[in-house]
Amino acid sequence: MRLSILIITGSFILFSTFLIYATSIYLKDLEYRSADRSVKEMKMLYETTPINTISEREIYSNLFDNQRFILFTANGDEVYQWPVRGEALFKLTEEEITNGSTVTREFDGEKYLVSTERVQSNYWNGYIAVIHPLKEYYTVLQMIVIIATLVGFISISFTSVISFFFSGQMVRPIRRFTKQLQDVENNGFSERLNLTTNIEEIDLMVESFNTMMTALESSYNSQKQFVEDASHELRTPLQIVQGHLNLINRWGKNNPEVLEESLDISIVELNRIQKLVEELLQLTKSEKTEPLELTEFDVNEDIKARIEAMKKIHPDYTFILNLSKKPIYLKMSQYQFEQILIIFLDNAIKYDTINKTIKVSTFLDKYKHRHITIRDSGIGIPVKEQEKVFNRFYRVDKSRSREQGGNGLGLSIAEKIIEANNGSVKIESVEGDHTTIHISFPPR
Repeated sequence: MRLSILIITGSFILFSTFLIYATSIYLKDLEYRSADRSVKEMKMLYETTPINTISEREIYSNLFDNQRFILFTANGDEVYQWPVRGEALFKLTEEEITNGSTVTREFDGEKYLVSTERVQSNYWNGYIAVIHPLKEYYTVLQMIVIIATLVGFISISFTSVISFFFSGQMVRPIRRFTKQLQDVENNGFSERLNLTTNIEEIDLMVESFNTMMTALESSYNSQKQFVEDASHELRTPLQIVQGHLNLINRWGKNNPEVLEESLDISIVELNRIQKLVEELLQLTKSEKTEPLELTEFDVNEDIKARIEAMKKIHPDYTFILNLSKKPIYLKMSQYQFEQILIIFLDNAIKYDTINKTIKVSTFLDKYKHRHITIRDSGIGIPVKEQEKVFNRFYRVDKSRSREQGGNGLGLSIAEKIIEANNGSVKIESVEGDHTTIHISFPPR
């Protein structure tokens, strides 16, 4: 019982402290806004009205109760202070006059907000200041503290009496709660609390805990997926760079043409890696990332460039190009389009290890839809598996994919890129014969 009272007392003190702190921040923000609003309204008055026509009534109407207004020259000399109450009570330093902000200042044991602004107009060139008293703010805050203390004392006293009679009933569900927490600790993120006590506080705690665990699990899975996606996307350009470095090591040292060509392609692929890393890092910051740069380019030329790069690292494969005679223009991120090609070409190479023949075609249909097909002569995909191949982490042949380093992400990534650019993709395959990827984009 004593522990329960101590916990309730501590919880109430923490809650009250937070509530008072949050309230004080809110109230002080209101005071700052009042001072800022008054000084801006006074600034507008002195910018738009001849100074000799400004009456005390106009000054009064632009100020809140008990605020004071002071007018200064451009040199910081005081010209006028309202309301006029004999000798000026408020003396500001030159820094306070010219800083153009709102600061806290103490005069004769009372705290005030001093808000200043520079005025430059045809009617006045100098500074204005509004002195905003904080006495009411501290009075309200003091009342809140007193009320919170009284309410706390009464609540804790009442709770202590209730706890005396119901401490046993409260301890039992807490023990069950602790036991399930230990199970969650042992079993990981997937475990959830399954506990109903009919005690609102504990049930709310269980619900909040389960919500937190769901968020943590989602965050963990997102980070894990991020690493896998990044690894998958970086592998092919790194292989290209590695292939050309090996080429330079073997023949490029004494062959300037091979050296220059390999270096050029390696630089292009390294730039691609840099762009990919930047894009993936953007995905970890926010769901609302800036859109990628859209450019209009010739699909056929991009395909030729990708195929040339693939030939360097897969010289034993035959690549057949059946491209349309006329250019096919597409407006999207050129980098993303190259990602699509790399993913599908890499996948075709993976599963065509015997015939080693890849055919890439492009054409425009009568409705001006842009079509791209990538066909391999590999192992094919069973009909019942074809609907699942675009799912993340799905592999038709899991053991074969593991041997080849696949992780089941490539096709899913490619599909999302295509759909994000209003395109569509489908697979047509005959097991043991071929697989064809059909990509289409609507008319421009």
